Amino acid sequence: MKQLFVAMTAMSLSAAALADSPETIVSQANQQWNQALNQGKLNELVALYATDASVSPGNGKLLEGHEAISNLFSGFIDNGVHNHQIETVDIIAAENQITQIGYWQAEGVDAEQKPVSFGGVLVTVLQQNDAGEWQLQSHVWNAAP
Repeated sequence: MKQLFVAMTAMSLSAAALADSPETIVSQANQQWNQALNQGKLNELVALYATDASVSPGNGKLLEGHEAISNLFSGFIDNGVHNHQIETVDIIAAENQITQIGYWQAEGVDAEQKPVSFGGVLVTVLQQNDAGEWQLQSHVWNAAP
């Protein structure tokens, strides 16, 4: 019985330690991001970014701030981008900052309204704000042909 108690205590301590691990933080951020885009919840999506965040959608441009980010993703939602998913390849963590490198993929329609799948590589930087919340500070991606 004592061994069971020790094992259960060790498991709960491990679970508590993992609750705030960089992997867990990135996983939760990805889940929130995917859910907001896939459900067309633009305000929730934009709220995941810091007010001074930057986004580069792989076209050689750098967009900064909530208004520019909102305009970009509004177009994605209006054009039917859905089933967005992120696969994390690597996580680099430092105090109050986590960088994720991974792959993304999504579905949509082409100019003729035929279903298409597309994806590429992404890099996101999450930064912990003064309130202790993790927000996207930078989000850069490309699209593979």
